[in-house]
Amino acid sequence: MTPHENPPPNGRKPPTSTYYNAFTLSYYDIHVLGHNMTRIWRCPTKSVQLPLFQKYFSPPEHTKARCWEHLDVGAGTGFFVAEALKSCLGNRQSMRITLMDNNLSTLKKARRRIEGVVGRLGELATVETVLHDVLDGDIPKSLGEGRYDVVTMFNLFHCLRTTAPEGKKGVFGMAARLLRGDGVLVGCTILPGREYQARGLAGVRVRYTLWLYNRVYKVFGNEGDTRAQLEEGLKAAFEEVEVEVVGSMMIFVARGPKRLGVEG
Repeated sequence: MTPHENPPPNGRKPPTSTYYNAFTLSYYDIHVLGHNMTRIWRCPTKSVQLPLFQKYFSPPEHTKARCWEHLDVGAGTGFFVAEALKSCLGNRQSMRITLMDNNLSTLKKARRRIEGVVGRLGELATVETVLHDVLDGDIPKSLGEGRYDVVTMFNLFHCLRTTAPEGKKGVFGMAARLLRGDGVLVGCTILPGREYQARGLAGVRVRYTLWLYNRVYKVFGNEGDTRAQLEEGLKAAFEEVEVEVVGSMMIFVARGPKRLGVEG
C-alpha cells in the first residue's frame, strides 16, 4: 500500500527525511540502536527500551472482542514493532498497526520488515503507513481521533527540529487526540543536560555526539530539551504521567488523554 502523504509546509523537507536513506538505514540497527544506545546514551535497546515497548504492545484482555489499534510514530527501521510482533504470534486477536513518519524511505523499510512478521499472523494483523511530519500540527484524516489503544514515540523527540516553544508540546496533544479514553502513550527521548551524562571521557563522547547530530548532521533538535519542559507538555495533555531517566534517556508513560469532543 502506498503511504498516505501530507505534504510538508512550503515544500521544505525536515533534515531527517533526507538524512535517513537506504544507505544510512542499512546500519541504523547496529550503530544507533546498538552502539549509541548502549555506549553513548547508556539506555540499551534490548534490555531497557524493547521490554518497555513490548509491555504495552500486547492487547489487554478487555480488547479481545475488537480490533486492537497501535500507532508507532517515528518508525525507524521497524525494529520495535517487528520484535514485539514476534511475541504475539500465538494471539488470535485482530491487530491493525499504523506507522507514521516524515520519511518515505523509513516507512518503506519499516513496512517491509514488519510485513515479514505479519505474514506469519495471516489475516489477523495489517500494516498501514502515513507520511506526515508531527510538527505540522494537523492530524491526517486517515488516522482518526480517539482511534488508538497505544501510541508509541520511541527516539522521536530528540529528532524534532523546531524553534517554536510549543512545537514539541503540541505533539503530546496530538497523541492525546488520537488515543482512546483508556489509551496509553509510551516513548523515550535523549536529554542533553550534563546531569544525565557520564563523567570523564565518556561524557566528552556524549557531548561530541550531541554536537555532531545537532550542528553537523542536523538530525537532532534537542539542545534546548529539558526533563521539566517535556514533563510539562505531557501533563498538559494527560491526566497521569510517569517519567524515569535511564542514562541520558527520558522514558515516559502517559494515560488519561485530555481532549475535547473525543469519546474513548
